[in-house]
Amino acid sequence: MKKNKEELQEDSKPKKSFSETIALMFRKKWLSNTAETAIIVIILFAIFIGVNVYVQSLDLDTIDVTKNKIYTLSDSSKDVIKNINKDIKVYLYGIEEDSTLVNFVKQYSKENDHITWEILTEQSNLAKVQEYELSSGYQIVVLECEGASKIIDTSYEMYSYDYTTGQEVDLTEQTLTNSLLAISTDQKPKVYFTTGHEEYSLDKDLGVLSTYLKNEAYEATSINLLSSGQVPEDCDLLVIMAPVKDFTEQEVESILTYINKGGDLILASDVGNTLETYPNLQRVYDQYGTTLNHNGYIYETDSKLTLPNYPNIFMPQVSDSNDITAEIYSDGTSTLWLAFAGKLTFVSDEELSNLKVKREDLLTSTENSLFVTDISKSVEEATNSAEKGSSVISSLMTKTIQEAAEDGAEPIESKAVIIANATFITDYKIEQLSPTYPISYLANNKDFMLNSIANLTKKENTLKIRKDMSTSTYTPTEEQHRIVITIIFAIPILIIIAGIVVWNLRRRKR
Repeated sequence: MKKNKEELQEDSKPKKSFSETIALMFRKKWLSNTAETAIIVIILFAIFIGVNVYVQSLDLDTIDVTKNKIYTLSDSSKDVIKNINKDIKVYLYGIEEDSTLVNFVKQYSKENDHITWEILTEQSNLAKVQEYELSSGYQIVVLECEGASKIIDTSYEMYSYDYTTGQEVDLTEQTLTNSLLAISTDQKPKVYFTTGHEEYSLDKDLGVLSTYLKNEAYEATSINLLSSGQVPEDCDLLVIMAPVKDFTEQEVESILTYINKGGDLILASDVGNTLETYPNLQRVYDQYGTTLNHNGYIYETDSKLTLPNYPNIFMPQVSDSNDITAEIYSDGTSTLWLAFAGKLTFVSDEELSNLKVKREDLLTSTENSLFVTDISKSVEEATNSAEKGSSVISSLMTKTIQEAAEDGAEPIESKAVIIANATFITDYKIEQLSPTYPISYLANNKDFMLNSIANLTKKENTLKIRKDMSTSTYTPTEEQHRIVITIIFAIPILIIIAGIVVWNLRRRKR
């Protein structure tokens, strides 16, 4: 059957795609009528509102684009929160449900079913409001766990202010995580810091460390062994932070007695006065087969690990096999910053075995680093006679005091984290690193010290990596910036222009 002329002409026309057919039908039939167009706009707007309401009802996870992820829980917080096995009720007073703080509490609740929460008002729970004497105008978080309670005033416990940089410091996750851990912990480990030998003190030199110890449920206090006569029986950890003067024989005897009972220590030293000797304190180091070396410093030759033009300020190599440093190693950022780090030396492996001591190195320098042994000379002169090779900066030494007994009694051990540097955890500012923040605040410095304390006090339920507390904002790349500007400005402008053009064309056709 032959096709007529019209059919042949129709066949010769290019075929329209499905999308083109729909678009043509949309323009001809729907947009030709103003009323129908208005109805379509209303329908699309209703769909938009409906989708938004539905998405909000799903309670989806927060999308956090800030550099330091200050609005979402860190992996470290999630790991420790999962281990809480006590029921904790979190009450939030004077706080709106759509606030960032409530969003944080929801994230904790999702990670652990033992954590529940409630917005507290006079209408919902007047008895609880009266119990804690809460009044309007305040934003308060109350934690309850098996008869114990903790009250957090969000105005000063979750935020701080750095007057040097003019930045607000966000402590929300740190405060919440540590408060949850503290209230679910039966006992707070007691950490004593020695005094009387010009050591770094908790009050004057270790403010950052002192704050973190308090937040992470430790009782940290100073002790003068000469006046006390002995290490207290309730001491879970004795810390000696860079003494300038030697200990007395009486003090050393009290420390040796503490060690022989299975006491644990942190021994930290800095590059010091070459005229000063420490024969009494060396007796403590001898218990672990270690020599106190403070009359020299490490010169790192790997420029990728050093501050430019300052090879004595560098990042050490971190062990990936020890619990203290494993997560610092995998953090992916700068490990620690050390300045004028010293070197540890040890007796032979045979002698360590005779002392019943096991050694695990935590921090070392690279194989190409130098150890400058004469700190009185200039850098150029000193490096000519320096010792080349890897230096051990910190080690965990485990000394067996008493073997496990046949009756099932546990062995008695004394552990010591020995560090040939102490400045790294102080409040001192090193201008070359940061003119605003203390060195203890940089990289993972505080994490290394806090992890060491947690390990020695057998405090397993603790953070291993602590989030940077400084305020974090969204900082887009140049490409992201262009996209954002396009979305915010260019697209609406194009839509307006298109509308004007269409209006003109339709007006002319009339």
